[in-house]
Amino acid sequence: MGRWGERLAYACKTFILHRELPYLFGMVITDRCNLNCFYCESKNSGSYHFTSDGAIQALSDAYQRGHRSLYFTGGEPMIWSDGGINLGDLVRHSRKLGFHDVFIFTNGTVPLAIRDCNYIVTVDGTRDIHESIRKGTYDLILENVRNAVTPDVFASITFSRHNAHCLEEFVKEITALNLFRGISFNLLTHWPEMVAKHGISGSERVRLLDRIWALKQQGYPIVLSRAAYRSLRSNEWKRPIPQIELGTRDKVFTCCRDVDNKEICENCGYANCVEISQILALRPSAIFQVMKMVN
Repeated sequence: MGRWGERLAYACKTFILHRELPYLFGMVITDRCNLNCFYCESKNSGSYHFTSDGAIQALSDAYQRGHRSLYFTGGEPMIWSDGGINLGDLVRHSRKLGFHDVFIFTNGTVPLAIRDCNYIVTVDGTRDIHESIRKGTYDLILENVRNAVTPDVFASITFSRHNAHCLEEFVKEITALNLFRGISFNLLTHWPEMVAKHGISGSERVRLLDRIWALKQQGYPIVLSRAAYRSLRSNEWKRPIPQIELGTRDKVFTCCRDVDNKEICENCGYANCVEISQILALRPSAIFQVMKMVN
């Protein structure tokens, strides 16, 4: 049928039959990481590292359940390996299985040498702000993006009190580099005490989203549809999202690892997931946005 034929069939089943079919599968392939970002609680915990056999089985199971879009995350997924198998092997295996879209969320410190996937590379602000969070990595990341084997590389930023003030400068700086296809973002999503200390909530959250949308309206390549912007701003969308699953070594979660934590879920800032919720609701602006992201 082909990827666009399957996408059309999926849309018809969702819209006409109102079926909540599997759509996106994420794998926390490892919790090992070569950095130490303050807002990450899962790094180097020893809880999430997949064996190669386990990873291959999880991919096959997800495909059999109906998933056709896939992302790898961590930790730092680009440093994962087991038994002579590395992440590039898993990407190739997932393509052979039939996954249409494959994304890798990475800190960008490892060469982007895996083909047939999209990269989402974390940049935590302007050069100075990024360096204050991820010391000694800014130039390395840009060099790896510059030498990537694919042009399908997106920048991603997690907004917190440490970098929200530089939003406009960051977007202009990243856009001027002409290295990234677009800029995606998340709002720091964490335990309430962490958000209270480092995060952005309430009216500050609304003002930040309005600033992001204003930049989008000015033509900057921000990955955000009107439907997702409105949902994030009002904090209203269906959650957890049953069509998304996140697989760890020991468990498959619906939507994300925080699905059972009501306080975290109610203040979700995972903009990519909100975008997907609007795609699955067949909002035209969200569908148009994703069509610009995938080939």
